[in-house]
Amino acid sequence: MGAVNNTLPPGADPRQIVADGFDAIGIVYLEQARRDLGGLRQRYLAYLTEGLPGCSEVLDLGCGAGDPGTKMLAVYFSVTGVDISPGQIALARDNVPDADFIVADIAEVEFPAKTFDAVTAFYSIIHLPRELQPALIEKIAVWLRPGGRFIGTFHAGASEQDYDPDWLGAPMYWSGYGPADNRLMVEAAGLRIISARNESIQFDVDGTPTTFQWIVAEKVARA
Repeated sequence: MGAVNNTLPPGADPRQIVADGFDAIGIVYLEQARRDLGGLRQRYLAYLTEGLPGCSEVLDLGCGAGDPGTKMLAVYFSVTGVDISPGQIALARDNVPDADFIVADIAEVEFPAKTFDAVTAFYSIIHLPRELQPALIEKIAVWLRPGGRFIGTFHAGASEQDYDPDWLGAPMYWSGYGPADNRLMVEAAGLRIISARNESIQFDVDGTPTTFQWIVAEKVARA
């Protein structure tokens, strides 16, 4: 994230800011996402490729333009991508023609229980108001099949709301808890944490490293 403050415009809807923002910066954001200089997605993808068969069904929440995250997943799995931005989904359908895509708010989308073998959320949960995040994690746990895995990026520092009026060329919003609360949120949903690490990535156009908490968790198969 770039220079942020905590003052949203009066009456602004945070989720609409996110949708409109990603519509506006589609190509710029895609170029930034493709950089992924630390190779974090590739590294964390191993938690899925080493633990799930190739025919597995994976949900990519906040898939953006589908590159690189959804594209890498689609090499191994049957993938459904969800994003609130129609512009990002249009790009994703071009970038990953073999995947299925849905324009929807990740906080509101619904799927039947035990639909997916894995759920990924790369840099997307942080765009939801944090009071909505526990309910989303609970739904993810329901959507997962026993033994299924979840990979998500979360705030590395607690902040009720961060707003940047000009992030990569458009207004943008973030929100989140700190690492300890993130872990509690995931565990409260009934998921067993496999890994929880703070990882930094050089993402912004000004080259400033940003740190996120990456959590890998598993839905425990009950006897």
